[in-house]
Amino acid sequence: MKGYPCYLEKDEKGRWGGFALDLPVYAWGKSTPEEVERSLAKGLALALLELQEGGQTPPPPGRPLTPEEEAERDREGYLLAYVEPHPVNPTSLELRRALKASGLTAREVAKRMGTTPSALSRLLDPFYFGHSLESLRRFARALGGEVRIQVVARAEG
Repeated sequence: MKGYPCYLEKDEKGRWGGFALDLPVYAWGKSTPEEVERSLAKGLALALLELQEGGQTPPPPGRPLTPEEEAERDREGYLLAYVEPHPVNPTSLELRRALKASGLTAREVAKRMGTTPSALSRLLDPFYFGHSLESLRRFARALGGEVRIQVVARAEG
């Protein structure tokens, strides 16, 4: 039970939706409960990033339902799912931080990179894991910087 408690429900048209209990995350209009969980996982990841960037402590995952929440679930017929946040790519997060710090627009950086704004948007997407070293170099050059790679051993324990 590592994820965040979420309720899933099916509407009168047969479409699925859901919401997290501890964070402002919602999904709707999906064909299956699995699609709802995938959408909620991405929403949870973004909500947690926003809290962290704002210096706030995120709620801990894995908490059991309160008696009131259990009663609501029974009354409304919700399905309970513990949804883990989708992994985010720290490379994309670093690119976003660098872009913001540069004061340049994404359109200007894309132009300097010799690419399209949509291609740059993909590099900035926290759920994208296909960065090439060359695209990172072009991004860094567009900002007047350089790429540095560091491998750090994980702490044991």
